[in-house]
Amino acid sequence: MKEQEKKILPSVTVVIPAYNEGKTIALTVSDIRKIYPEYEILVVDDGSTDGTADRAEGEGVRVLRNSQNRGYGASLKRGILKARGVIIVTLDGDGQHDCRGIARLVEGMAESDMVVGQRLKEDQVAVRKPGKWLLTAVAQYLVNQQIPDLNSGFRAFYRTDAIKYLPLLPNGFSFTTTITLSMLKDGRDVKYLPIKINRREEGSSRVSFFRDGGKTLLLILRVIMLFNPLRIFVPLSMILIFLGGIYTLFMMVVYSNISDTTTLLLLAGIGTLFFGLLADQISNIRRGG
Repeated sequence: MKEQEKKILPSVTVVIPAYNEGKTIALTVSDIRKIYPEYEILVVDDGSTDGTADRAEGEGVRVLRNSQNRGYGASLKRGILKARGVIIVTLDGDGQHDCRGIARLVEGMAESDMVVGQRLKEDQVAVRKPGKWLLTAVAQYLVNQQIPDLNSGFRAFYRTDAIKYLPLLPNGFSFTTTITLSMLKDGRDVKYLPIKINRREEGSSRVSFFRDGGKTLLLILRVIMLFNPLRIFVPLSMILIFLGGIYTLFMMVVYSNISDTTTLLLLAGIGTLFFGLLADQISNIRRGG
């Protein structure tokens, strides 16, 4: 029975972006091969200098080598384009994702458009939590629904869907955030499954509070403008118009005059509204809506 079930499963490619993960990549790949010998494993080495690609090739899997470090998202995009599987599963090469969870993600794809491995709060990097909380709050406001884990790197999706979104997906770590919001904004079904995170035995997180804090703020602005600018610009314009209207009434009643400030507030509110409408049209064109 199990052999028959394996035969009817759609083909799967496990894409692993790796940058200087030489100490863990061989074990990660080996574990996946032992459990899922029928799956294609594709490692994208992002310009590593510690022999990551050689160690992965030593395990007999496909390896794509970036000539230089291009970024997490760029590696995933290259892997997606070169993958042979119908379903893509992505996970990190540092051994933190328990590869036994791949089967659950693939099984969940039978009823969903994307399945995301949801990390527990205690498993997330502490320095990322403030920025992630703010980014998640903005993202949930934009799509008007809860997002349990916005940027987990352990997920499954159909290759054809990912290719559709490739022009929108950035080359950096915000790849996962952007593809999640793209799916949700298009009304696709995204399912979340709790996963186990292993302790990182080798290396350390490359997150810097100040460097990545700035990137998070830029990402928030990008997310707003790309997915739902009206959710920000309409409330802001209404506030400005409301304040301008109240101040105008006050000036008329008390001083029988209208000041420059009231005019500026009203014009700023109207200008913000029209700017939001323009941004929304550009957003729809950009996303193919």
